[in-house]
Amino acid sequence: MGASAHLRGIVIAGGLAALALALGFVTLMMNQTASPASAHTVLSLTARHIEGATHKPSAARPVKRVDPNLVAALQAGLPRSVAKALAAAPVAVVELTSPQDPVAQLALGEAKAGAALGGASFVQVNVDQNGSDVQTLTRLLGSLPTAPAALVYQRPSTLTVTLPGFNDRTTVQQAVTDAEPTPAPTPPSTSKSTSKSTSKSASKKAAA
Repeated sequence: MGASAHLRGIVIAGGLAALALALGFVTLMMNQTASPASAHTVLSLTARHIEGATHKPSAARPVKRVDPNLVAALQAGLPRSVAKALAAAPVAVVELTSPQDPVAQLALGEAKAGAALGGASFVQVNVDQNGSDVQTLTRLLGSLPTAPAALVYQRPSTLTVTLPGFNDRTTVQQAVTDAEPTPAPTPPSTSKSTSKSTSKSASKKAAA
């Protein structure tokens, strides 16, 4: 009788252990199934606004137009510095100078002042440096005049005059004025022509 009660206790304990194991397995499966759904985060309205602003596509940058005067001067073989000067103004003064020459330094100041008085652009080229401007001008002209000297260019790439030696600001200003493009002639006004023809026809009628 005592052995039978002991055996019954063992069977009940085993059954309870099996039931607890089954319940634990079911609970584990439910947690794994629910975990992906619980990973979803609900954003507030402020967070949604910030996230939308972060992913907003950037506006297209405006395309910068290339100055046709710059392109024409570069295609003619002029240095970029001179081409930019001709893009800024119809006439450009290029002063060939040397920091080692006091006279050239005086001529540099006069040429710069004369260009400003004439409304022209100004470019300084140091002939002591074997830079790109010196090389480009030498290739274009064949040889450079001895510094100091002023080269006056007109759009698109015309060398109108070379002023060798020292030149004061008045001389440079006059060279700029002479290099200014001639404005196109203004067509005659149609109103004046009409008034003249009307007066002529009125005179003829009066004479008749």
